[in-house]
Amino acid sequence: MRFFILFMIVSASCLNAINFWEDQSQESFMWVGAGPGTMDSPNASLLGMNTSINYLKSDHIFKLRGIYTEEMVLYGPKPNDEIWELGLLYGRRTAGGKTGVSILAGISYTGGTYKGDRLDTDPFSEDYEELTFETVGLPIELQFDVNLLKFVGFSIMFFTDINPHTIYTGVNFSILIGYLPGNFDL
Repeated sequence: MRFFILFMIVSASCLNAINFWEDQSQESFMWVGAGPGTMDSPNASLLGMNTSINYLKSDHIFKLRGIYTEEMVLYGPKPNDEIWELGLLYGRRTAGGKTGVSILAGISYTGGTYKGDRLDTDPFSEDYEELTFETVGLPIELQFDVNLLKFVGFSIMFFTDINPHTIYTGVNFSILIGYLPGNFDL
């Protein structure tokens, strides 16, 4: 319940930053993004997917993002490490034609699984204790995007999440689909 209340406070603060009650003279944009990515944590390097819903008005950008990564080990120590995140971010975007740079920060709910102590003394066994965590974090993201057409583009995102349990960083590549910002003469 406390996470829901915190989420609502942050959401209301972000929405108030744009002041939706003023004249709607500025054009707004909305798009979704999804693609592969990689993440480094203190325990492993992970591969995964990211998805996001983005809203831009003037130079204010809001993002709801989800990230899921997992250690890709077929034969080896079990369990595979994994980290997931659901984040709400707010930031500023600068643009030049069909390209843009955004820097965002916000709040995230993150968790995962990682290896603990070895369970067996057998040298051929690679089973480890499964440890889990769930916590609130501070996600930070730097995003570069190129909008090829009015409704299609791509981006590369460098991100980190700072939380009480662990700090992880990564890079995501996304295909963008929706009403994208840019100078288009269509």
